[in-house]
Amino acid sequence: MDINPWTVRNAKEEEEVEEVDGNAETVEDTEEVEEIGEEVDLMDTNAGAVAEGVDRLVEAINSAIATIEDLRRENAELRQQNQALQSDISRLEEERVVLCSERDRLQAIYNDNVLLIDNKAEILDKVEAMLQRLNSLNPEKNE
Repeated sequence: MDINPWTVRNAKEEEEVEEVDGNAETVEDTEEVEEIGEEVDLMDTNAGAVAEGVDRLVEAINSAIATIEDLRRENAELRQQNQALQSDISRLEEERVVLCSERDRLQAIYNDNVLLIDNKAEILDKVEAMLQRLNSLNPEKNE
């Protein structure tokens, strides 16, 4: 039930007027005014609770907005970090491809020369034998 403060004031004024007249209805009117006064007090209490609730709601909204702004800022930073990491990954992948091709080239050279490496001692022995034969053909050099 909506109670207008002016209505309450008017009811009190009417009560005072009726008391002056000495009317028996004054007691009943007084009880009605007291009930209305209690309702007004409840409304004032409810109004305070509503105001408090609105204040809490505004505070929660402000907190949510601040959180959203923080998350947006953090998201932007993470996107930048992600782009930087993606760039690093691309660069490292290119380097890996270059290194793999160099490794393959060196492996091919090794495979071509593995027979020589495995038979190194035997080849050195043959080279020394040839040098000795050459030295034996040229006796002047031996002296």
